[in-house]
Amino acid sequence: MYKTDLYINGQKADLFDNESIEMNLNAQNIKDISKVFGDFSNSFTIPASAANNKIFKHYYNVDIYGGFDANLRVDAFIEVNNNLYRAGLVELEGVQIKSGEPYAYKISFFSDVTSLKDSFGDDTLNVLDLSAQDHTYNDTNIVTGLNAYVSGTGDAVIYPLISPVANWYYNDVGNDHTPSNIHYHSGHPEHGVFYYDLKPAVKLQKIIDAIEVKYGIEFQSDFFATADFGKLFMWCHRRAGYMFKDQPNGKIGEAINFTTNVTGDYSLTTQTYTIIAEQETELRVNYTTTSANDYRIQVFVNGQLASSRAHSGGVTSIQNLGILNVGDVLQIRFAPPVEWDASAITLNTISASVEYFYLGSWNQGDTVGRATAQSITNEVVIADQLPEQKISDFIGSLVRAFNLVIVPVAKNKYDIEPLDNWYAEGSTREVSEYVDTEEVNINKPSLYRRINFKYNETGAVLGEQYRLQNDIGYGDLNADFAFDGEDFNVEVGFDNMLFERLNNLNNGISQINVGKSITREIEPYIGQPVIFYNAGAITINDGYTFAYIDMNNNEQEKSQFWLASNVNSRVAASVTKTLNFGTEVDPYLLQGFSQGLYNTYWSDYITDLYDTSRRVFMYKAQMPLGVMLALKLNDKLTIGERNYIINQVKLNLTTGEAQLELLNDV
Repeated sequence: MYKTDLYINGQKADLFDNESIEMNLNAQNIKDISKVFGDFSNSFTIPASAANNKIFKHYYNVDIYGGFDANLRVDAFIEVNNNLYRAGLVELEGVQIKSGEPYAYKISFFSDVTSLKDSFGDDTLNVLDLSAQDHTYNDTNIVTGLNAYVSGTGDAVIYPLISPVANWYYNDVGNDHTPSNIHYHSGHPEHGVFYYDLKPAVKLQKIIDAIEVKYGIEFQSDFFATADFGKLFMWCHRRAGYMFKDQPNGKIGEAINFTTNVTGDYSLTTQTYTIIAEQETELRVNYTTTSANDYRIQVFVNGQLASSRAHSGGVTSIQNLGILNVGDVLQIRFAPPVEWDASAITLNTISASVEYFYLGSWNQGDTVGRATAQSITNEVVIADQLPEQKISDFIGSLVRAFNLVIVPVAKNKYDIEPLDNWYAEGSTREVSEYVDTEEVNINKPSLYRRINFKYNETGAVLGEQYRLQNDIGYGDLNADFAFDGEDFNVEVGFDNMLFERLNNLNNGISQINVGKSITREIEPYIGQPVIFYNAGAITINDGYTFAYIDMNNNEQEKSQFWLASNVNSRVAASVTKTLNFGTEVDPYLLQGFSQGLYNTYWSDYITDLYDTSRRVFMYKAQMPLGVMLALKLNDKLTIGERNYIINQVKLNLTTGEAQLELLNDV
């Protein structure tokens, strides 16, 4: 028997004398091959002793103010013979009452990987700090981003040729001046790629880095450090249509830095106004400025945009802020108009008053002002433009696409690697002497008849046309097996964009490759996030260049652009990775590539699972303490003359008894 101790929030918990703590261990289980967050879990009961009542603050007593919050998981760890076995989180499930008295607490103990998902919660990508990738929204940066990294963004931001509105095409006939024709024709700025057509894209590596900083975690990953992962980008497509043009309240403004406080309680330190009395619950904001520029005044309530109006000076008011409450916080911001220009905008002398409606009339509550000018530069805030996807779904989609495993190695530190690589890092352990080989159950694996590897079912025009014609999404793969089982879906929460090498309607195929986030009805489309490889810069050498229409409505001839692609190189012979699960024809290189996600990251594992010699072996074992503490889920176990892969382990930490569910190594 081993001495097993449980610590919850740093306090030693009491255990029942006869309570055995069992752990269910699995990282990748054949019953759920797309598992993302796992490693270990178990539920058990502990007595409602004085020590445990202190830990859980007498949870059974609902009259205690400020008691234990069972909605939150708390830090915990288990020691076996004073040796750390696992650290994780405990969740209180409930309390058992006997004869009117508290008898036991039911708790669950989870891996720190599970806590990782909890840490993310419902947070979306836009909460991340990507300010190092923010940049001025001007022609210089947009044009640079077409074929080089935007200066000052850490080689992390580009502007791919992906259209959010226009149905781009190419026709070098001299009289075709339709706006969506991107052929360069000197003297015709009415058609081409307009500056407002383009949205930036940011390296996935930077998103991963920002997640680590935000949540105080570390991903120990050779995979994230690879050159190929460094070529992956996410298109900053948060809303259908343009990034700023024709978008209401196109940009979150900057706080107006008022310098004088004439009356009232406006804070010049925080540049906010806090409602302090009930009569102030219906407010309006009046403002006066001598600005020579068009501008936009925004009023935020508790950090959320409540009202926004564009003006060119004079006196006006923003009303209809709704019924507000004592403690609500207002802030006045200054932003460019919806139709941006290339220059900074200056807001000259300004004064503002916050007024409240009380007893049938408006009353002045606060007056502030500034006598000097304040400028704002048109800026792209990358976090504000990231797709509205949960961080947990983002990580989960990467895990499923690249068949990754996440394994905790220390507090807030995780290994995250492709499954094959992770298995290769394991040790081989001889455990024959601890295993009962007299009685063993050998079962066939519970597998699937078909495994469907699929991206989000896109509504973008080219992808939808492909799906309707082929009865499968571009890049998806249905893997069929001679097995009498159910279907299983491995679903990735991204759109796999089908790019298009434009055909020169007058003279055959062009060298220009584009994406189109529009529907078949030529309406703006928003789906799941789009990721792609930056496959390198293309130089147009056939003379059929494209037009860029700048912020001053001048045309620029362009002969270079980044190749946004599903493959990792613009040179066919150098392609080693694709984002397609199957072998699909690349629209730019015009050939298929077999180095897809399935063949690269899934095939070896799946092929082994379905090998006709594969069996599931059920052994009982008595594990010594040293083996228990050292065992890792990627270890191979040697029993007799055969090596096994761990599928699942049920381990009694008190007795050392183990039930091993193993797969023979084929």
